[in-house]
Amino acid sequence: METLAELQRQPRLLAKRYFLLGLAWIAVSDSIAVALSPGNWTDIYVASKGLLFVVLSAVFIYGLQRRAVDRFLQSRSRLDRLERSYSRLVDNLPLPCFVVHPQHGHILEANRAANDTYGMQAPAGRIRRLADLDTAPRLALPDAPGEQLARHRRADGSDADVRLLSTRLGREEGDVDLVVCLDITAQLHEQELQRLRAGIDPLTGLPTRGVLHERIGRSIRTAPDGHRMAVLFIDLDHFKLINDVQGHPAGDRHLRDIAMRIGAFADRHVSVGRFGGDEFIVLMTGLDDDEAPVRLARDIRAAVAEAVCTDDFGVAGTCSIGIAWWPEHGADADTLLSAGDAALAHAKQSGRDRIVAFDPSMRRAATRYVSLVQGLRQALAAGRIRFRYQPQYCLSTGEVVGVEALSTWHEPDGSEVKASEFIPVAERSGQIVELGLLALRESLAQLGAWSRGGVYRGPIAVNVSPVQLRQHGFVDQVHASIIASGLRMDRVELEITETVALHLDDELRTSLIRLAAMGVTIAIDDFGRGYSSLSHFKRLPIGKVKIDASFVRNVDRLTDSQAIVSSMLQMAASLGIGTVAEGVERIEEARWLRDHGCDAVQGYLLGRPAAADRLDLARSRALDPPA
Repeated sequence: METLAELQRQPRLLAKRYFLLGLAWIAVSDSIAVALSPGNWTDIYVASKGLLFVVLSAVFIYGLQRRAVDRFLQSRSRLDRLERSYSRLVDNLPLPCFVVHPQHGHILEANRAANDTYGMQAPAGRIRRLADLDTAPRLALPDAPGEQLARHRRADGSDADVRLLSTRLGREEGDVDLVVCLDITAQLHEQELQRLRAGIDPLTGLPTRGVLHERIGRSIRTAPDGHRMAVLFIDLDHFKLINDVQGHPAGDRHLRDIAMRIGAFADRHVSVGRFGGDEFIVLMTGLDDDEAPVRLARDIRAAVAEAVCTDDFGVAGTCSIGIAWWPEHGADADTLLSAGDAALAHAKQSGRDRIVAFDPSMRRAATRYVSLVQGLRQALAAGRIRFRYQPQYCLSTGEVVGVEALSTWHEPDGSEVKASEFIPVAERSGQIVELGLLALRESLAQLGAWSRGGVYRGPIAVNVSPVQLRQHGFVDQVHASIIASGLRMDRVELEITETVALHLDDELRTSLIRLAAMGVTIAIDDFGRGYSSLSHFKRLPIGKVKIDASFVRNVDRLTDSQAIVSSMLQMAASLGIGTVAEGVERIEEARWLRDHGCDAVQGYLLGRPAAADRLDLARSRALDPPA
């Protein structure tokens, strides 16, 4: 195809060819003159030699120029056809497209979609520059050269988030930019919804603990000099009574009512969130009066007192509130929250239904909490979290029919932090997610090693926190871990406490159902401590219950414990649920449990928790009849 540059080289090429023609004519014309015999023809040739050269030159030049012009016209015709095809293609695109001047941004052309979307031809407010569509500053994408994020005003007055894709085009009159506008409003909206769902409690609609924690940290980082703030921890007194007497639907309604009442105090300086269970947290910023948090606490207490759950049994609402101030009670979010939590704990220990402000005498517990949070983070990173395993024995055969994995935390100096101390801290700080995943993977690896060695082929039990169950992708994570281990799904048991099982919402219940559908056994740990009945768990895929040690202790002697445990065992048997008695320390307890239909026992009588290389998984003869 003939280009403009090639056409511009034609004069120089023509002069060069004309010069060569002249040299050739000089050589040829002299040869012709010599070849002609003297006479009239020779005189005529000599006289007309110059004219003949001019005629030949004109013919030669005409031929060259005609060829060049024809090629250019053909190229231009093809280019025009391509440009018309390209223009039709762009004009028919469903996306708004603009041809824009690369320097000053003036719109030179717009396709049909641009006209329809932005009203380019509207008589009022005719749009001349692409920037006239912007309603917010553009954002360049460093990882995508030539692309920007912008917000445009549509012809109907609504705003659209768009991604601008720009391409430089060469034209005869100069370079231009082709800008395509890709509407990403729906995509960003869905991403925002997902982000909001992740930070919104599904029951109350309030921000979750993680959102409030992040908000407190951000407020601290951006607080100007002299700025003060406070946190209020709110716990509903005797809330469990509503669940036990009226059932969980009534308890959920009561929580929503309380959340609405406390949430009504939210404004630009007050943030309200659900901390978990029946606890709420309030953040107050921009304080100019130290008594403002106390007054707000009184107002909240009065609002909660007005909430009465009256289905079949009325429960007056009271609450305990702990208050901590920043910066005097904590320089960071964790310390401040631990101070507020310590004040709340003091309020509950002092008889409930009261407001308690944090003071330095409560610092020891708060300091211990922060120390445990930081220490646990370091222990997880340094691999100082290890696991012991405690066997469960079949009461009829003495064989090991289950093993429970128990986390242990070892300090560099050889000391050990008790699980009863660091597990609650892990749950409150969110580190239980990392700890729980570590426990699952280590337990699966150990179970695989036992299986390959032919030592043990039963299931392994791992404790699971509600924080883990609520974690996005937890079920898929469990599934992937078991698949990677090469073990069958039915060799894994996940234990949740009775208290957790009693307070499951639809999201957590769905997670348990999905796990059970995969083949994982769901077990209720510490059963009986929450004074519930197995009938409460009909909607849950429960495969096993573990009777709390407080009922097992001296069960062979205490008639009250015998009545309770017997009813548990009978109901479990009728529902086809397996039973394990925890904390068995005396042979008489084990024999009584065996005689009354308990399936298995776990406790110091038959096996203490031990490291995997020291664990005895052989059959126990302690339950054999005396010789």
